[in-house]
Parts: sequence; C-alpha cells; structure tokens
Amino acid sequence: MHKFAVLTERAVQICAALAALAFFTSGAVYLYLGRWTVTHYDYWWQYDLNRTWLETALLKVNNHSLFFPSLLWLADLRFFRGDQLPLFIAGAALLVITASLLLTPVWHDKTVGLTAKIMSTLVVIVGNFWMGRATITTSGGFNCENSLAMAAAALAFLLLPTMCARPTRSLPATVIVVCAGFVASFSCAEGLATWPTLVLLAWCLRPPRYSLELLALAGLTAAIIFILLPPHDVYPLLATFFSRSLPSMVYGSVVWLCRLLGSPFSHAVFAWWPNKFYVHLVKSSGLAEASGAVGLVLALLVILLQIVRRNTEKSSLEFTGVALIAFSLFAMALVVIGRTDYFHFPPSKVFGHPGYFFWSTLFWSGLLLVAIRRAESKQWLRWPIYLAALALPVLVFPKHYKEGLFRRQIRSEAESSATSLVNGVRCDERQIGILSGAVGRAEAVYHRAEELRARRLDMFADGLQDWIGLGDTDLFGGRQKPEGLKGWCGVVALGQCDNGAPAARVLGQVSKHRSLIPKTLVIVDPTGVVRGVAHSSSTSQFINYAFYLGKLSPLSTDRFVGYIRDYNPQLQYAVRSADDGILSEEKIPVQRWFGSQ
Repeated sequence: MHKFAVLTERAVQICAALAALAFFTSGAVYLYLGRWTVTHYDYWWQYDLNRTWLETALLKVNNHSLFFPSLLWLADLRFFRGDQLPLFIAGAALLVITASLLLTPVWHDKTVGLTAKIMSTLVVIVGNFWMGRATITTSGGFNCENSLAMAAAALAFLLLPTMCARPTRSLPATVIVVCAGFVASFSCAEGLATWPTLVLLAWCLRPPRYSLELLALAGLTAAIIFILLPPHDVYPLLATFFSRSLPSMVYGSVVWLCRLLGSPFSHAVFAWWPNKFYVHLVKSSGLAEASGAVGLVLALLVILLQIVRRNTEKSSLEFTGVALIAFSLFAMALVVIGRTDYFHFPPSKVFGHPGYFFWSTLFWSGLLLVAIRRAESKQWLRWPIYLAALALPVLVFPKHYKEGLFRRQIRSEAESSATSLVNGVRCDERQIGILSGAVGRAEAVYHRAEELRARRLDMFADGLQDWIGLGDTDLFGGRQKPEGLKGWCGVVALGQCDNGAPAARVLGQVSKHRSLIPKTLVIVDPTGVVRGVAHSSSTSQFINYAFYLGKLSPLSTDRFVGYIRDYNPQLQYAVRSADDGILSEEKIPVQRWFGSQ
C-alpha cells in the first residue's frame, strides 16, 4: 500500500510538471504569434511626439502614472523606430521574471514537500501565462506597464522577510523593498497597492516598529507624489466616489469588486460553451459576482487569520499566497475607485473587462497557493486540493485556446489596417475599432499616423510608403529576377484615399520557389508605376494544426492584403513580390471582382 501511494504521488508530480511545461509552451507561442505589431489602443494618444521625454513620463494617463514604463516605449521610439517587438520582448521578460520571483520562496520553503512545490509551480505558471490576460500580455506597452509593477511588487514581497527579520543588517534589503515599491507605484496605478500590502505583510512578520513606520511613510510619500503629478484629476474623482450615500457606495463597490474578482472564473467556465452562447452567459449568469463573493470571503478569512496569528514567516509558500491575495484585493479596490466615472454603466461593461484579468487571476493563484500550504498538514484535504490544482489548466484551457486563436487573427487584421495607413487609404470602421479599441476615433488615429509617417516610425519605418509613385525601373535600381511567383488576387472592396481619390482593397494568395510566401509585395499599373503596397501574413501548417487545431483564418495563414491608390477600374493592375530589395519578374494580374475568398 505504501509503494502504491508513492507511485501515485510520483505520477501526480509528473503530470503536474508536464502540464506546467505544456501550458507555458502554449502560452509563449500564443503570446508571440498573437502580439501587437503596430501602434494600438491608448498609444494613439500616449505617443505624443511633440512633448519631451520628461514631460511625457510625468504626465498621468487615465489616472495612471506610467513614469517607468514610459521610458521603455519612449526608448523604443527613439532607438528602434517604434518597432513593437522590443517592447514585447521586454514585457515577456518581465512576465517570466515575475513568475520566477513568485516561485523562488515556494522552492525555498522547507515546510512543504516536493508535490506541493510542483503544484504551486503549476498554479503560478497558469496564473501568469493564461491567455485570458491577453488584452494586456499581447501588447508590449501594456505588458511593460503591468508586469513591471507586478515584478517590482514581487521583488518587494520576496525581500520583505529579510528586511523585517534582521533590521540591523538589512539596509540593502530595505532600500530594495522601498525602491521596488516606488517602481511599482509609478508603473501603473494598481502598483500603489504594493504599499498597503507591504504594511499588512510586515505586521504579520512582527518587525520592529520603525520598519512598519518606514513602509507607511514611504507609501504616503508615493501617494502624495502620485496626486501631485499632472493632470490633477484625483480630487474630482474622489469627490465623485464619496458623493453617493454610504449604503449605495458600499453596496455598489462590493458588487463591482466581486465582479472584478470573479470574472476570470466565469469567462473560463463559459468558454466551454459554443461561442454563440458565450457572451450572453458571461453577462447574464451572475456567476462572476457569485464566485467573486466566495473568493472575497475566503480571502478575508485568510487575511484576518494572518493578522491575528502573525505567523506568516513559518511558510514562505503561504506568505507568497497571502501577498498575492492582499495585493490583488487592494489593486481591485483601486480600480473600483479609479473607475468611479463609469458607475452609471452596467457592471458587466466595465468591471468584467478582460483587461483587469491581469490582476484578478493572481488573486485566485494566491488562494490556491494558500490552500496547497494548508492541505500539507491535513491528510484528508491534501489530495482534493492537489487534484483541484491539477484540474486548473484543464478548466481554463478552452479560454486559453480560444483567446490565442482570437489574438492571432486580430494581429492579422491589425497589420492589414496598418497597411491601409501606409498606403494612405482610409480605414473602415472595423479597422479603426481594431486599432483604437473603439469606433469613432478615426481622426485621432489619422492625426497620429501622420506624425508617425513624418518621423518614419512604426509601420512607416521601412519606408514602403515612399515606393508609391515610383516606376518599376526606379524601384531598387531596377533589380529584378525570376521568383517563380504564382497565385491569385483580386479587388474585394472599394475605399477612399486620404486625398479623396478612389482606392481599392486587394486580397490574394501568392507563393514563390519552394512554396515560400513573400512578405512584401507591390501593386503596379500597366505602365509599371507602383500604385500600392501589400503585406502578407503566414503561419506554418505545423503551428496552425499543433496549437490552433487548424482553425486559423486564411488571412492569418497564407493571404496578403494590399491597397491601390487612385484606383481606375479600367486599368489592369498586377502584383509583384518585393522582398530583399528585388522585384519579381513574374506578375500576378489583379482580377476585377468583389467578394471574399
């Protein structure tokens, strides 16, 4: 019987390790292939190229101080011409660093066994690399903001016990903890939750009184600096929040907090349903509020127990779990206060937004870590908790997969929209919505796009827009060679150029020798003058079937999208590949038909 128990535990360990590896691998692939490659969402406003670095870094955006992450994307604009890849790499690195900092105390905990440590590793990896957080993690800029705050907070939590245990010899640890708190506070507004969390954790560690006073003073200093940074919109925000009656304020805040906490759970559960039922179930079921309320009660019990007992230092695994729970609760409370202006909207439209999953998933991760630690000393609870942790990647995988698929297709459509801007063709409403996050923001996008074009940044960095109007003998010095170009293409929609002239959208599929898909193509008129450029998006068949189950749209696998300026339906246009500074001798005629393939 003892041998069977040992074999069973070893099998569970192997399954958990393989599940963690598989989830990390799939998450990394989905993040990389679904990342934003062009300017998007808030960055159409944040990329204010007429301000100095310091002015931009000091200015709050949507009640967030982005001082430290803004230095990263300003450096990207300055040194990498606005290429989104360095930002994505920086954000992904911070995500890995966060997971590593959270796992360090777990693997140093001598009060739990190997199985508990492997299970905890699985929980941390799922919590950090779940694609339900993709609204943030696929964006290099957003990920730098949020992951920098979380990594700094995790570093502060890691060194806090050292600071509290050896006050006479902990000056380096104290300096790092305080500095990490300031980095978190001025990376995004949720980072301010680091300070109450540190004070709470320090209380549980029984430090000297002056350690608590130092943390409280540092937190107060950070809050004052945050309030004083321009624009000064914190006072009216707080006035609005506290202007309601006390019962209304408390009830509304608790309901919205529960929805924030429970939304990842409801989205993960309803992702098992067909897509046509998914949105309705998420909005109308009440599962988010119910699960959030259960999680909130459990979290308060855990925290109150630690406040009373003050024995968190006994287990670094439990300490990490309590830190994640408290930090997430404080961060979500800041979100509720910061989104006071949206209280007249239904909670599902604001507080169920996937952008907040970055923080609320950590809340559930913290609860599971605490449960794993508590189950270690209770034999009857041990295996149910282990099986729950082992079932976690299975429960969340449908949402993980569907979001990975969705993000890959959004990336292709965003690149198509960027190609429209490169050609000087007006985007349609859907394209504007994809680039900016909402319809009705076309003028802001066009205004910033002109500034990017003038400075040759982002989608304009390669200078493809300069090719338009050149003859094929002038482009690349007339270099041409046979490429074995073959395929089809045609006009699928008409549009309008930025100068009011007619334009056309071209969709097609082409390949070269050895079935290679050209990345860049030009569209020429009968005289050989370039009238537009095109961009192709390709994904290997192996990746498509191994990670996306063959469900990627043609636009994400082997199609190209281009635009024709000053379109004349009486002319015969043709497509030629233009990779590596060489034009293909072959031409693919552009058919005159409308529709999609």
